[in-house]
Amino acid sequence: MAVAPPAPSLCTKCGTKLSRSNTDIVCSPCRRTIGTGATERPLQAVGPASASPHWLIDDTERSAPPDGSNLADVLKAYRALHKLKQQDLADLLGYDQSYVSLLERGKRTIRDMVELRRLATALALPEEELGLLPPAEATVTVASVHDTGERSPLAAVDDQRRWRMTRRELNRHRADLTQAAARLYPDVLRAGMSPVLTRESWMWPEPVDFADIELSWLTQTRPPEVNGREKESEGVRPLAANGAKFDRYTQAVRMIDRPSLFVNRPSFRLLDVAQADGRPKLSFGYTTYFDMADVCEGVAHELASAWLKTGSDPAWIGDPSWAELPFRGLVGDPFDLTHRPLLPSIDTLTIRLGPEGASFPLHHRSASNVALAGGNYHVMPAGVFQPSSVMPWDQSNDFNLWRNVLREYAEEFLGDPEADGSSGEPIDYDGTEPFRTLNQARREGKVRPFCFGIGLDPLTLAGEILSVVVIEADVYDSVFSGMVSRNSEGAVVAGRAGGSGTGIEFTEPNIRRLLDNEPLASAAAACLDLAWQHRGLILG
Repeated sequence: MAVAPPAPSLCTKCGTKLSRSNTDIVCSPCRRTIGTGATERPLQAVGPASASPHWLIDDTERSAPPDGSNLADVLKAYRALHKLKQQDLADLLGYDQSYVSLLERGKRTIRDMVELRRLATALALPEEELGLLPPAEATVTVASVHDTGERSPLAAVDDQRRWRMTRRELNRHRADLTQAAARLYPDVLRAGMSPVLTRESWMWPEPVDFADIELSWLTQTRPPEVNGREKESEGVRPLAANGAKFDRYTQAVRMIDRPSLFVNRPSFRLLDVAQADGRPKLSFGYTTYFDMADVCEGVAHELASAWLKTGSDPAWIGDPSWAELPFRGLVGDPFDLTHRPLLPSIDTLTIRLGPEGASFPLHHRSASNVALAGGNYHVMPAGVFQPSSVMPWDQSNDFNLWRNVLREYAEEFLGDPEADGSSGEPIDYDGTEPFRTLNQARREGKVRPFCFGIGLDPLTLAGEILSVVVIEADVYDSVFSGMVSRNSEGAVVAGRAGGSGTGIEFTEPNIRRLLDNEPLASAAAACLDLAWQHRGLILG
């Protein structure tokens, strides 16, 4: 499963090795000299012969350094050319109108190359217009922009405004929409008393220790047949400024309504769920986070759009019409793992077990921070099954359910930055805290991880590995003594008014109140209900 690391990038001007953070094709010293002398010229992307790459600003008069300092002139010229109001441009860029005003008056500037490239894409402009040297692949990008025909930014503004409103309604009403989606699959089994879709072979008769789940790697896999670029998905992909549809749903999210945590990472694609000698066996290949989100968030957006046409009444109990859901219809059987990319999340209910009883925290996930399950209460930790980086040693070292949960404990409970493999070596799970203490406690029987089985969120059709981890109070209090009240994904709910402060008490009234009255992520509802059903086994 290991892959060779990519060859180091070299400066195309002097041959110097480029740093990881340099997204250009020249080094910083060369970049400062390009375009400032009479004999030095910026690297140009090759477009159609009839099209000038600098259609807003005459290149012979441009003297701005490649730092975005000419952004004000570009924005004003763009608005004048397309007869846009500042609010229209703000909508197109995902900014407030007041911020666009500051940019146009030169009171603010943008020097972040990633953000400048985002603006260039959103406006269908050559990156050179914002003072950036184009990357090597810009030839194709610029040509495709010119080949789309007449731009229609006003049409794009309207279409993107509708798209953004639908996505925000999707996040605001995920619980209602989940129930509506579940009604589309009336004959499918549910995981416990939750909306989570499952099948008999995907759920174990009783909770299984993580150590008894076999993971296998499939080296020869076929690409999924559905990837979110099909004609049936056009309804969830809005217009870009060049008048064409965005190529991917995740591309639209990045450009129009980007959450603070939205990074594409190589991930483990679930390909088969089986039993081997009485033990659950899960088989995996490769996918990426965006490959999953293109399909999963796409079908959720499609359902939200159909729901809004009914008047967006949260009390609406009518079944959605499959005729209005062509993309979901294309996905077809949600359990066909060869048909679409399925990247599962590992959703873990964490129970603190002490002399006074059992309790658990919940996580209120902010819709502005996360792309999936925003605006809901979720069990914690919860995270997609993926390696900590693209490096071969991480992909091998992290192909383990428990280690994925360990990293999520560090991030969600303690607020540690997400592991990204930047250290240049595999994570030492037996020598690094809090992993070392949790692993030692697991060997001593003071930390007990169980898996209930696997299901699908009915709204997104995303995969959910449903689990619970029971931690003895002394270990829990020691490891999580510095537990944060808020992390990068939202707020931690570690108790309720009048409670002990160690968590929500694990009692039947509390479980039922949460299941009946609170906006729970469907996987959270499944974990809570299944944990209560099997409390005798998991609590020991």
